[in-house]
Amino acid sequence: MIESSLFESHFDLIPFGIYAVDVATYEIIFSNRHFRELFGDHVGKPCYKTLYDLDRPCSFCRIRDLVTRDGMPNGKTLVFEHFNDAADGWFQLQERAMSWPDGRVVKYSIAVDISELKETQNRLAEAHAQLALKNRELDRLSLTDPLTGLPNRLALDRVLEDEAARGQRHGRTFSVIIGDIDHFKRINDVHGHAVGDAALREAAETLAASVRGTDTAGRFGGEEFLVVCPETDAAGAEILAENLRARVEERTYAKGERLTMSFGVAESRPGESPSRLVARADAALYRAKALGRNRVCRAETAD
Repeated sequence: MIESSLFESHFDLIPFGIYAVDVATYEIIFSNRHFRELFGDHVGKPCYKTLYDLDRPCSFCRIRDLVTRDGMPNGKTLVFEHFNDAADGWFQLQERAMSWPDGRVVKYSIAVDISELKETQNRLAEAHAQLALKNRELDRLSLTDPLTGLPNRLALDRVLEDEAARGQRHGRTFSVIIGDIDHFKRINDVHGHAVGDAALREAAETLAASVRGTDTAGRFGGEEFLVVCPETDAAGAEILAENLRARVEERTYAKGERLTMSFGVAESRPGESPSRLVARADAALYRAKALGRNRVCRAETAD
């Protein structure tokens, strides 16, 4: 009796809830001072009823993991986290089987309330998730032209580099189409920049709606737009550019304006840099301008 009291008094010194359960009957045979302050004195009652308000042993009970087949301690220590519905809180449990002074085998549990820690972790996880969303949004905005909503020059440069690298690896070709709104300065001079901006947005909408799903259309700068066409030769890109030209011409834009666009087309060459490819398409565009605008020109072989 003295030995048992001394044994139990040591547990009373630990500043966490501790209780011991008979592994054969699930009866609580001891709880320390801290446990009693939290849950009350429930010695002699089943642990599953007292701690979890259940009518049978818990499905998550770890007793069988802590004893041998003949019910003796196996020397294992388990540490895990568990939400206690009855206490409405999170606890970290450290459990082990041992021989009690009266000869019974018990499972003792050290229960540390980690509810505040869990709340902090949840808030931190939520903050990380929100930060990740904001970072993705910032990345999207950094690659988007704010006026038209299309990919901007930076995004187009990335697509060009990716296509050039893919072509180098697999020996595949791609083409670019560069388009420029005809007489755009006149729109700004006659109607003002607000109307010019509206015309840019509507032209961008027309282009974006008219390209194929595999193409990338973006604003290259000013009134210039670029379309990157994967797996497409010059002939295919020229057909697409002609379709874009027609779609732009058939719409009525701000202030009743009818816009037209000129386009230059170029097909990639083995080992060619993206900047050189775009320069060749640009030269074709200026040839279309020189020939009277509102037309498509393909880059010449010698370009």
